[in-house]
Amino acid sequence: MQQPITTNDVSLFSSTEESQYFDRKSARKDDKEIAKHISAFANAAGGKLVIGIEDNGEVTGFKRNAARDIENFERAPLATCIPSPIVRKERVPVINSNGEDDIILVLDIEASPSHVISRVSDGEVFLRQNDQSVKLSREQVLALEYDKGQRIFEDELIEDSSIEDIDNEVLDKYKEILGTELSDEQVL
Repeated sequence: MQQPITTNDVSLFSSTEESQYFDRKSARKDDKEIAKHISAFANAAGGKLVIGIEDNGEVTGFKRNAARDIENFERAPLATCIPSPIVRKERVPVINSNGEDDIILVLDIEASPSHVISRVSDGEVFLRQNDQSVKLSREQVLALEYDKGQRIFEDELIEDSSIEDIDNEVLDKYKEILGTELSDEQVL
């Protein structure tokens, strides 16, 4: 059974398989890729995203060639996701695979209980499913909005509906309970 990782242990980050609650990424990834994983964790049950460790577990940190600035990753939840999810950031000192003092960045992403989190760059929405951050279709996003209470079915407009769709028996009973003789349109 997959369990969230509760400690910031580098050896655990290097050896643990990626899961519903854990992912690791190279510090060479761009903002769009990192936003995908932040969105996915926030839309699911939350989790840890560790930056500076390769998919194979190699600790490369931020001194590696082509690594992006750590500050870009620290700003990513605010700059690349809408609305901004709640994320705690921690720089963890490490010895990288070249034997140098280095750091990795741990992003603890909280689940968003009431809003769907999307990527600012293109509005795409992702959801964490096992060890993958999966892009959702429009219908899946709509279902997630209903699940989070961000959208309420009763508030939706039905384009092709008309007064003829109303069950007159039910409406008459309702008017009787209200004690009114207003027209159907006025009651509705």
